Amino acid sequence: MNASPEHAVVVGIDTSPHAEQALDWAADEAALHGAPLHIAHAWIMTPYQIPPTERGDIAQDYVQAARTLVQQAQDRVLAQHPGLDVSTELLTHGAVPGLVAAAEHADLLVVASRGHNRLASTLLGSVSLGLSAHAPCPVVVVKDQSAPAADGGSDGDGDDAVVVLGAAPGEAPETVEFAFAEAARRGVPLRVIRTWMYPRAYPGIVAVPPVEEATRTGVETSDLADALAAARKAFPDVQVDQRVLLDEADAALVDASHGACLLVLGAERHQRRFTMPIGPITHRVLHHAHCTVAVVPHIC
Repeated sequence: MNASPEHAVVVGIDTSPHAEQALDWAADEAALHGAPLHIAHAWIMTPYQIPPTERGDIAQDYVQAARTLVQQAQDRVLAQHPGLDVSTELLTHGAVPGLVAAAEHADLLVVASRGHNRLASTLLGSVSLGLSAHAPCPVVVVKDQSAPAADGGSDGDGDDAVVVLGAAPGEAPETVEFAFAEAARRGVPLRVIRTWMYPRAYPGIVAVPPVEEATRTGVETSDLADALAAARKAFPDVQVDQRVLLDEADAALVDASHGACLLVLGAERHQRRFTMPIGPITHRVLHHAHCTVAVVPHIC
């Protein structure tokens, strides 16, 4: 296995049309970062589909097809970014373990949200979900831009150039810094979303005394300002739109993703048994967001 360059942007591709969107996004991001781009493709022959006596010639065909795929991907990138440092790699250990290993020294790992599977066309692909839970660096899951939004609309403010950060209480500084840095590179505002909820008397009904709502919103606003203070100082040119909402976190973030260019989330990596490897809010937002999502890992 070839090691990816230090501080590279690694992109995992397959033969689906959506993979080209992830490739283009990764190439643009590598150019923004001034970083090398490492293109990786996992190919395996399913032993249950190919009898052992027939694998010889077919294996060579598979390898050649894989080499052609990554070469065409490299050519595509260099046609758009002639000066970019681009390398390629064929993975033989399966997509998730192969890409996790390839991204060991990377700054970013980029994949499409779904592949060929018909069921996965309406859900998040198993590869992108697995990488979000296990990759050693931030993972970007590129939304299929050819797929219309579920409601056919955009966000209420009509913004099409904003980075959104979901900032939970106790959000890791790495997640906040990542979001600020991405907004700074793009020259766009950063919209920061913090939510809180009140116990429900009945399903779907939230009744909050006005004084208590104002008090809690004030506390959350102050806490959020403290969480953003260091990043604001490090990125003084980034315009910040700070919002504290009485809402469910996943619903608010999916709403905020309408029209955004990137949604940034922190991913708590649960090490306990019988728990999801990433938090349930991150899991749901990855499934339903309307824009590309970056997941920044931290161990809890």
